[in-house]
Amino acid sequence: MKRHIVFDLDGTLVDSLPGIAEGVNRSLRALGLAELSPATIRTMIGSGAANLCGKALGYEDAKHTPPAELETMHGHFRKEYPTCWQGDYTVPYPGIGDMLTKLSAAGAMLAVLSNKPHEVTEPMVRALFPHIPFSCILGYTGEFPRKPAPDSLLHIAEQWSVEPQEVTLVGDSLFDAATARNAGCRPVLVAWGYANTAELAAQGIPLFGSVDELYHYLSHHS
Repeated sequence: MKRHIVFDLDGTLVDSLPGIAEGVNRSLRALGLAELSPATIRTMIGSGAANLCGKALGYEDAKHTPPAELETMHGHFRKEYPTCWQGDYTVPYPGIGDMLTKLSAAGAMLAVLSNKPHEVTEPMVRALFPHIPFSCILGYTGEFPRKPAPDSLLHIAEQWSVEPQEVTLVGDSLFDAATARNAGCRPVLVAWGYANTAELAAQGIPLFGSVDELYHYLSHHS
């Protein structure tokens, strides 16, 4: 049976924290505000650029940030981040490229689904994984609500002409687990990303601490 696997990007396929932190701190500097440590910014990743910007300003999320402040910060980040993710600022986790190559060679259908803006998501994936034939690369465009809403994941399943339960979503966060559940897809989590590992373990779904373990599972169960 052909396997259908959708991967989250940040914290799952790539370590993008250095580039995200650089973009956030360039934006904060432009506003005359204090920079944040990468460790602090790490806890803010996963729910989209607008929420990241709101949190960087000290608010709970985008909805709780005064609109003018959010618009200014978000505007700076949208300007800065596309220029600061390249090179050593964003790198695949060790073993990820080989895993994707082996899954593809075995006939698996592969896709990427991210809350990162699509205008960054697609060129990032193409640059970092140029030899992987992803059938769909989808970042946030506004066409679908952000994860954990299921719409974007269901769209990928529809593009593949398969039922949601035939699709596995691999991610590193509670947002990814909720997205899979909301869509009726199979959730799988990795422990090397940006979320609290204990919180992930409490979800009661497959959680892997190494790429080898993840590959073995995906090649037999997805």
